[in-house]
Amino acid sequence: MSTLQPSQLEPAAEADPRALPSGRSVVLRVRGTTEELEVRSPAGEVEVRVTLGPDGPVLHLRAARVELEAADTVALQCRRFQVHASAEVALHGGDLRLNGQEMHVQTEGDIRLQGDVIHLN
Repeated sequence: MSTLQPSQLEPAAEADPRALPSGRSVVLRVRGTTEELEVRSPAGEVEVRVTLGPDGPVLHLRAARVELEAADTVALQCRRFQVHASAEVALHGGDLRLNGQEMHVQTEGDIRLQGDVIHLN
């Protein structure tokens, strides 16, 4: 899926930014079959961008924190899922299951497994 970059949209197609009470602004751009909606911070930085194009919608968020809360299930379906964290990745909850064809683990430090019983094979 290709992502259209803001620089690829014609500046002439940009509507006047609409000011919001918070100091943020909303900008709409249209070029051919692609529409883009941006929410900008009071300093002009893009915080939310929704691009509606031939390949489908693309959502870009830039925030200090992103929280999702669901009463039941959060389900993600995709071809590739990547997470990059500079400090820590933590998973908490009930049973934790990882299923796949193979599992590759690489670390520069030790690997620690702690449990009452550890079953291998």
